[in-house]
Amino acid sequence: MKSIKGFIVLLAAIGLTLAAVAWWTSLSRSGTSTPGSTKGSFDGTDVVQQYEPEDRRPLTRFTASLLDGSQFDSDDLLGRPAVVNVWGSWCGPCRAEAPALARVARDLEGRVRFLGLNVRDSPDAARAFERAFEVPYPSVHPDDSARAILAFGGALTATAVPTTVVLDSDGRIAARVVGQVDYSTLSGLVTDVLELPTGPANGSKR
Repeated sequence: MKSIKGFIVLLAAIGLTLAAVAWWTSLSRSGTSTPGSTKGSFDGTDVVQQYEPEDRRPLTRFTASLLDGSQFDSDDLLGRPAVVNVWGSWCGPCRAEAPALARVARDLEGRVRFLGLNVRDSPDAARAFERAFEVPYPSVHPDDSARAILAFGGALTATAVPTTVVLDSDGRIAARVVGQVDYSTLSGLVTDVLELPTGPANGSKR
């Protein structure tokens, strides 16, 4: 009798677990498919976030070495929208999203700047990744990526990989995607920034 009761309890526990997993999966899918404004809150629980112009945080200026050995100044991101992607060659979702990022970069060449932030990686492995996926934009060297990440005021971290942010032409964070981004989502977020006029950035840290 005890064994039957134990079996029934086990089945009930399995059923509750499966229901919880299904509920969490449905929430994740709905968050990915419908970007929404979070009023500038970087809480890490929303997969896709967009920010109204008055809620956008400015990027703090930084300089860094790139994987190709050249120097980068974040002022180069000003004047037109930009996309910044945190990635590593060891990261499966990074490999999965790389073709979409490269495609959007080529589609919007001359209108939008792109920059990668390579983290927790070997420079040789990172360069091989760029060649394999024909990445058409530069990336910050992993030795300098931690300092670059700090300039984004908590919107980026070296532990949430991949993460992508879209900056407006004033260097303010207009959108963020935590996790793998696809072509339609990224192109839509960038198009929103291109189509929405932005005034001078207020309180920009330079």
